Amino acid sequence: MARAVFLPCVAFLLCIACLEAIQKTPNVQVYSRYPAVKGKENTVHCYVENFHPPKINITLLKDGVPMTDVKQSDLSFKPDWTFERLVHAQVTPDGYTEYACKVEHITLPTPKIVKWEQDY
Repeated sequence: MARAVFLPCVAFLLCIACLEAIQKTPNVQVYSRYPAVKGKENTVHCYVENFHPPKINITLLKDGVPMTDVKQSDLSFKPDWTFERLVHAQVTPDGYTEYACKVEHITLPTPKIVKWEQDY
């Protein structure tokens, strides 16, 4: 009788362990709310999706320095159990300042940095 209960429990735990072992590298997109115009306030977004496990660090950078007035969405998951998060901040592009998004995740050997391409 104990064996009949024990085997399904072990199988269930092995399935959960396999699910947690799956790792997916994040996709990173950096874009603005409006087309970039020098001297006009805008919002720069860093959208990170399709990653697993959920622990992740997302930092918006201004000329390589972490920005302080940054907002982020709640961590949410998709139907395939990967995760997504949006980080954004108000900026005023001047044609010289570089904005980028730095993502740190267990699947990345080094932080991934994606620049905002400001097309004027």
